[in-house]
Order: sequence, then structure tokens, then C-alpha cells
Amino acid sequence: MNEQITTMRRPRVVAHRGAHAVAPENTLAAVAAAVAIGVDAVEIDVQSTRDGTPVVVHDPTLARTTDVARRHPGRAHDPVWTFTDDEVGRLDAGSGRGAAFAGEPVPTLEQALDALRATGVALLVEIKNPETQPRLVGAVAEVLRCFSPGVSVTAQSFHAPALRELGRLLPEVPRGLLVHSTPRQPRLEAWADAVNPWHGAVNSAYVRRAQLAGLETYVWTANAPAAILRAADAGVEGIITDRPQRALDLLRTRVDASASV
Repeated sequence: MNEQITTMRRPRVVAHRGAHAVAPENTLAAVAAAVAIGVDAVEIDVQSTRDGTPVVVHDPTLARTTDVARRHPGRAHDPVWTFTDDEVGRLDAGSGRGAAFAGEPVPTLEQALDALRATGVALLVEIKNPETQPRLVGAVAEVLRCFSPGVSVTAQSFHAPALRELGRLLPEVPRGLLVHSTPRQPRLEAWADAVNPWHGAVNSAYVRRAQLAGLETYVWTANAPAAILRAADAGVEGIITDRPQRALDLLRTRVDASASV
């Protein structure tokens, strides 16, 4: 009976870096596209500028996702945190995806929160590379403290010390520990609120152990139909995916089919 209930419940669908199949990743356009699709949450990555502002960027550098090489020759592969607010704010994060997105800026965490506030869509914030950015966790905590009311926010990171620090600064924000494979004893991670492994490492027995330890499980990054359905069958609470429309369609069909039986 428990397995049947778990299978029928639809996991939350989390758009990885926004709906970046249709808009530039980690931009407000990708956030808006994810909201339009009907996702439960949007996942973004945050790093710090030299001025200490959390900005939404995945890579350690700005080279892949912006026109930094054109604007700052010789600095394209410098770390994100070596650029000022003004320098990052002038970059184009959209032209690489076509003229329709030309001029799309690199957003700040504050702007991402503003974009979601009236939508009812949650935000999953990954704290990237905090070991090289000692001011990042404090800056994220400050922005969330001031600007997150009205948005359901969860923070995640592969870096457990950063999550522990965030918990001291902002204990009311749930935290998810990203892992490459499932910890054998999820109860050892019960200081967090969720344990978020690679989707291929998860099965129903593990999810149940995590639940017994008081932890939710959000898997990353399940894109293939078989991977999405396997994660749902395991009973995970959430699926982080690059294909949110596909995930929603598959999971809604599964729930509708179960309800008609």
C-alpha cells in the first residue's frame, strides 16, 4: 500500500537553471519560461561579484554564458568573483541563444526572487564554489533575509560547511545537501532538510531511509523519460531536470492513469 501511494504522488518538478531548453540558462527569461510551463520550482546557481553581490551564474567563469571575451579581452577566464557589479551588469548573457535574447543580463539573486514573488513558484538556490568565495554565504543570507518574503526558498550545495554556515545565519531556510551518490546512512545528514543525489544513485529503499531520517530527496539531473519515471517510482520528493515540460507531461500522465484505475 505504501509503495502504491508513493508511486501515485507526483514529485515536484524543478527547472534546472530555469527552462534553459528555450531560453538562456540562469537568466530571468529562463525563469519566466519555467513559470509559464507550470513547474513547481526553479533552480538557479549563485556566485559573488567582487563587490559581494550574489549573481546568477553556474560556471566558475563567465566565458561560456556571456560576451565577457568581447567586453573584457584577456579576462574571459577570470573567476566570476573578480568582476565588479558594474562589469557583470553590462554583460550580455543572451545573444548566444539568438537575437530574441540579445541584451539579456546576468541577473542578481534579488532579481530572481522578485521575478518569482507573485508566481507561487518556489526557488532552489545552489551556492556555487563557496570555498573560493568566503563572502558568498553571508551575502546570500542577507539577500534572502531582506528579499525572500513571498517566495518559498531552499538552498543547496555540494559544500556542507557552506550549508551549515547558512543554517547558523538563517535557520528558517531549508537546506539540501547535494551529493554525487547516496550516503549509506542518510541519518548522518539529518542536520540538513534534504539530501539531493544524482538520479542514477537513487532507489526506493534509499528514499524510504531518507524519509525515516526526516529528509526529503531531490534528484539531479533526470532528463530521459526512463530516468524521470524511475525517480518518480522511487518516491522522491522532487526531480531537478533540464526538460521540465517533458517531466510534467510524463508525470501528469502517470498520475491521471493511476487515478483512472
